[in-house]
Amino acid sequence: MKDKALRPRAIWLSVLEADDSAGPRRKPLLPNLIVRKTAIRPGPDLDQWAVRHAHAEHLVKVRYDLMPQDHQRGGLLRPYRHPDEKNQAAKAMAALRERLHCEGYTVNGDCTLWSLYVIELSDGHLARKEEDFRGYLYVGQTSIPVDERARQHQLGKRYPWKGKPKHSPTCHKYFKSLNLALIPKRFRGPYFCPESALRAESAMRLHFEARGYRVEGGTERYPTK
Repeated sequence: MKDKALRPRAIWLSVLEADDSAGPRRKPLLPNLIVRKTAIRPGPDLDQWAVRHAHAEHLVKVRYDLMPQDHQRGGLLRPYRHPDEKNQAAKAMAALRERLHCEGYTVNGDCTLWSLYVIELSDGHLARKEEDFRGYLYVGQTSIPVDERARQHQLGKRYPWKGKPKHSPTCHKYFKSLNLALIPKRFRGPYFCPESALRAESAMRLHFEARGYRVEGGTERYPTK
């Protein structure tokens, strides 16, 4: 009995579509998804399980088109072995969730969205040359309401942080006003994962620099020579 208990068992990565009672959608045309590890073999066995649990778990169908393909790790022909590959399976499941999240799906109830924002800064301290600049800006991206993120920069260490303060010292020092009207239409989002928001943030910095602004922030994906 002991040997049987320790025997590795097959684990697959599954993607299930849920109905709207599972919660709101981040992107209206893309359904809610549930991503999980399962010891149920993809195919008829998993289909039957989904039908039996459809009501209790708000399931619509198994999304084989979004799951690892048969020859990929976690797919039908290459399952992970539990417990020997427990950590590998967990990392693969996290990567699958992140990929679907970035595509705009609502995964396991995570409704997080990212937005860009622009804050006007005071520019009296900046030395001006012959070719003047149009203004001094700070650009950023956030997954919390933009007015709250602006308040964090404005208050700096005086904001009631839960943990270490996460504001820009430069933005705090020269904070003037939040100005979302400056954001070009193509940068108004929403963005569905941090990476896409970071890339858009840097692209927006380039946009403003090309139009004569001095810009702070937006450097995490800023192209360097």
